Amino acid sequence: MKGSTYVRHCISLLREHGLWLTALGTLLVFFGLFLFGDANAVVKALSNVDAGAVVAMFCLVLVGYGIRFLKWAYYLRVLEITIPVRQSALVFFSGLMLVVTPGKVGEVWKAWFLRDLHDVPVSRTVPVVGAERVTDLLALSSFAFLAVLLYQRSIVVLIGIVALLIGGLGVLQWRSLSLRILSWLHTIPVLGPYASDLRDFYERTYELFRPRPLAVAMVLSLLAWGLEGIALWVILRGFDAPADPLLGLSVLGLGSVVGAVSFLPGGLGAAEASMVGTLLAVGYSRTVAVSATLLIRVGTLWYGAIIGAFVFGLYRLMDTSSERQTSFERESND
Repeated sequence: MKGSTYVRHCISLLREHGLWLTALGTLLVFFGLFLFGDANAVVKALSNVDAGAVVAMFCLVLVGYGIRFLKWAYYLRVLEITIPVRQSALVFFSGLMLVVTPGKVGEVWKAWFLRDLHDVPVSRTVPVVGAERVTDLLALSSFAFLAVLLYQRSIVVLIGIVALLIGGLGVLQWRSLSLRILSWLHTIPVLGPYASDLRDFYERTYELFRPRPLAVAMVLSLLAWGLEGIALWVILRGFDAPADPLLGLSVLGLGSVVGAVSFLPGGLGAAEASMVGTLLAVGYSRTVAVSATLLIRVGTLWYGAIIGAFVFGLYRLMDTSSERQTSFERESND
């Protein structure tokens, strides 16, 4: 009975958040990759890959999620938002189910979930989600620059992204200018009523991007995403292909940045094309390039989404059971 209820909760999650569309898109993209890499050769390569390398990939990614949770918890502490570690972990890991949304913006849902659990205003926690994404993109961009330097990949778009992020952080920390802009918003009819809320949002975002919080968050981001880059290197070695850690970091970084700026759900299509293209450019066969990309995308995209859906589905199942038990006890007392 509980098993069937849990399955219904998971199906409901897929339907409510549109994850089934991303899943369908993934099937189409992966099918195209199979054809590009010679389907029979790709299937053979995947069946012969070192199982230990696949297990290591999942373990590295899982540890990376743990480090990213530390960043989430640290940001909450910076904003003086105090909640039990267990509840904080529930919110963070549940949010992983929405990593397959465009630019991961669906993770803003964590702010609403935290509000429902602990009455924390959404306006207080949305800046945390935004800071997570910015520091993630900065960390990935630093790895992507390795691809530019080592493999002469295109640098124009990457420089534009980093310049935009750093410029935005500069304006954010230029407090007098930012406050002047916010004061000006009061005079705009449409934005005027929300000027106070925007001021609060700015103050919290300003705190998160002060030098110390930014430095701590960047170290954690580099560690977390670095583990995913190492995971790609491990997978390449699992195909008996020559590789080094810098290759894994650069290919993972460049593919992730391209996927993020494409604003496609989970970066589907864009990230895979970048990774396969870079691996081909440095001399790998189509079969290895496609096979390694397929595995790392499952490990770094859908693995997280499955963990998130599992954690949130389990929470919903236990919450429903608790409500039924409470209802039963009330009826018994009556």
